[in-house]
Amino acid sequence: MYSGSLQNQNEDQNKDQKEADTMISKAFRIARMIVLASFTLSSAAGATCSNASLSGTYGFLHLSTDSTGLPASAAVSQITFDSVTGTFKGETIASHDGVIVTAPLSGTYTIASNCTGTGTPAAGVPFSIMVTSTGFVGLHLLAEGFAVQQGSATCTNAGVKGRFGFETTGIVVAGADAGAVAFVGELKLSVDASGNGVISGHLASSEGSTFIADEPVTGSYTVSPDCAGRATIKPEGQPEMRFRFVVVNGGSQMLVIETDPNTVVSGTLQR
Repeated sequence: MYSGSLQNQNEDQNKDQKEADTMISKAFRIARMIVLASFTLSSAAGATCSNASLSGTYGFLHLSTDSTGLPASAAVSQITFDSVTGTFKGETIASHDGVIVTAPLSGTYTIASNCTGTGTPAAGVPFSIMVTSTGFVGLHLLAEGFAVQQGSATCTNAGVKGRFGFETTGIVVAGADAGAVAFVGELKLSVDASGNGVISGHLASSEGSTFIADEPVTGSYTVSPDCAGRATIKPEGQPEMRFRFVVVNGGSQMLVIETDPNTVVSGTLQR
């Protein structure tokens, strides 16, 4: 009898945890939908667009969900659009159910006068585009995201130093820490005497049923000349987390994906 009661109790706890993770995930999705709506509404009313309206290099943060609403993949892409030829090319770093992959991308695109358009990858299904004043928003089957133009960023360690607000959300898909996760806080990016990127700051974290209001963090970062970068962040007493990012908006923003196994986590840094 006791064994059966304990099993039922564990099943109820697992069910409650899955329901909580789904609710948290849906809240994250609603928040991202609000962000996407703000990008769309920021486009110039009545603007006349063409392929020239989407030209240059952009960072693109995009997500997909499964049938329950939980994150299934998270990705950050760096894409360069050539408005003369109507083509794009770049690279995507993605987590598919916690498996991290890097792949090139290329294809064609067209932008209509009403600022809507279509992107057609060389090996994939077309996606819808809405050009905004800062980049574009994109929609694919069960996936959506937003892009921000790179701008005149100085892509060196020193070029992006400063204080940034940091937020990431997503899930850990396996292991003892499986469940919804979120981090928010402030990171200070600086360089040491040798020019190496150094991270300090503090974060609040929510991992499954554990909430920590504030914890100090340390870490490091590297920015490549093409405005892509890598970072490690270590909360005090916790394992190190690894990220890839793309610098956008003239260096005042970064689009981020965690690259640790079994994570589907993404977010932004905002100066």
